[in-house]
This record gives sequence, structure tokens and C-alpha cells, in this order.
Amino acid sequence: MLYLYVNILIMKNIIILIIALLGLSACFRTKTDIEEEHEKQRIKDSIHADSVNKKRNTPDTTIATFKRTMRCDGKLMVTFDRVKVLSGNDAAEYAIRHKRFGNNLNVVVNHEVTLETLPMDERALVYLKQEHKNPQDTTQIEYTYEQKNYEAVEGLMYETVIEIIILHRSIIYLKQREL
Repeated sequence: MLYLYVNILIMKNIIILIIALLGLSACFRTKTDIEEEHEKQRIKDSIHADSVNKKRNTPDTTIATFKRTMRCDGKLMVTFDRVKVLSGNDAAEYAIRHKRFGNNLNVVVNHEVTLETLPMDERALVYLKQEHKNPQDTTQIEYTYEQKNYEAVEGLMYETVIEIIILHRSIIYLKQREL
């Protein structure tokens, strides 16, 4: 009888020990899974941060239409819309498809209006069309691009086609395109 009592006590202790080990292993496994999820999320965030840094550190050259300027916290903000300029055969085909008649040498295409507003860098290079009269003949006007102060951008006309370069979410180069 004592032998049976000792065996039951040993079996009871072994069952309690197994239940405790299973409970602890479940805690450790959950903790490991949570740590693994955190590590995967950290790697995903790191890859995203690296891609954002690469994009911000890579100059973005685009053709756009000028919309407006405004002053915000002492900075000149330029609002523009990215467009595509077609020329040659592409422009002629586009004009025929969309029933545009007249000058089809260059066509500005904008399927979706998505305005962007970015600040002008204080050291930005700005090239605007300037009228220069020939000293001998006052009727002849030639257009040249000259580097101007970035505040000259405020005088641009609405829907003027411009070429810009963006770096670190600022415009560092702006050139008025002739179409």
C-alpha cells in the first residue's frame, strides 16, 4: 500500500512538472514569436527608411506646368503639376486622337491633375525667358535664358511649362521651357 501511495505521489509530481514545463515552453515560444515579428518589422522599416533616404538624395528631374507661388515662413513655395511633353510624330498622333488642330509640334499632356507644392532653395538656379531687343533693330526680339534671383519665379504666367530638379524636397533648379 505504501508502495502504491509513493507511486501515485511520484506520478502526480511528474504530471505537475510536465504541465509546468508545457506552460513555460508556451510562454517562451510566444516570446520568441513576438521577438521574431518585431525583428521582421524592424527590418521592413529599415528597408523602407533606406528607400526613402535614397529617393530624397536622388535628384528628380521633371517637366511641369507652373500654377502659382506663395510665401510661407519666409520661403517661396512653388505649386506645379507634372506633365509630359510630346513632340514630332507622337505629338501629331496625340493631336489627331484628341481632335486638336493647329500647332501640333509640341503637345503638353496631363491626364491627371496632381498638384505639388515645394519650397524653392535659396541658392536655386532659375533660368527664365527674357526679351532682349537688338540695338540696331528695335523690332527684333530674341529670347535667352539668364540666371536670375529665385524670387523672379513669382512673375511666371499660369500654365507656363517649366523644367525643375527636386532634391531633398526642395526645388534646386527651375528653367522655363519654350513651346
